[in-house]
Amino acid sequence: MRIKIFIITLLFLLAITNKGLSNSLFYESEDHFSNDIEHWAVIVTVGESTRDKKNSEELYRVLLNNGWNEENIYFLEEEHATKEAILEIPSFLNCQGLKGDDVVLFYFSMHGTRKKDVYPFDEPDGKDEFLIAYKEDSNDFDNTIIDEELASSFENIRSQNIVMIFETCYSGGMIDGGADLKKSGRVILTSSNADESSYPIFLLKSWLFPYYVLKGLNGRADLNSDNFISAEEIFNYAKIRTIRRSTVYAFLLFIFHGSLLIQHPQIYDGWPSELYNKEELVLVPIV
Repeated sequence: MRIKIFIITLLFLLAITNKGLSNSLFYESEDHFSNDIEHWAVIVTVGESTRDKKNSEELYRVLLNNGWNEENIYFLEEEHATKEAILEIPSFLNCQGLKGDDVVLFYFSMHGTRKKDVYPFDEPDGKDEFLIAYKEDSNDFDNTIIDEELASSFENIRSQNIVMIFETCYSGGMIDGGADLKKSGRVILTSSNADESSYPIFLLKSWLFPYYVLKGLNGRADLNSDNFISAEEIFNYAKIRTIRRSTVYAFLLFIFHGSLLIQHPQIYDGWPSELYNKEELVLVPIV
């Protein structure tokens, strides 16, 4: 497998010139794989190298097997997944020629944490969520990416057809605040609620939520039998199975910890727009 790793520097960004946005937002499922629409993916993994690597490589293979162009799939892994590089992903894709009609999948598999809400004080639970980027020094706290900070960096990305998948603890907090990632043209899937951790599957060397996301992408999530897999179908397939399996784990752990830690994946569906989201954003055909 050929993996492209990109590091975006300030000097590189100085050369970026923005192109005009496409006005086209709505299109039918069969047009998702027309010659005019490209599919892009950025896979970001930091932390648990065994499970993260396994899930990310499986995602890569699934996308390739379903018609995605290898040239448009990027990996940002471990020491390359710094805070600066992650925040510059949208500018990088814009510079690569991303168009408004193109479909983009972002997959974040990282540690997550949370702490008291800071300005603009938009969190209903009073907590801001953070992604933990790569750091060389364990005492370095400048590597955390607050949810509003990530939202701001993705504000100017050209695509109006974005799927974001978060495999992090407390990831539901990425979509619960007024200044978070919620925006028209996006479907955002999170592995857990804002106050929950994410379970691994130890024997399979996988994270629980991505395990079912990948099974869904492989064809099992085609709930309406139209031979296409949408982001919404993936979520519906993975959600119920994640809850069921984490409930079993929770009851086993209850014996030792005395609390039921069940994992509840969340979704924000703003596609095609926040006002009209009856359509579904297709990711792959069943081949």
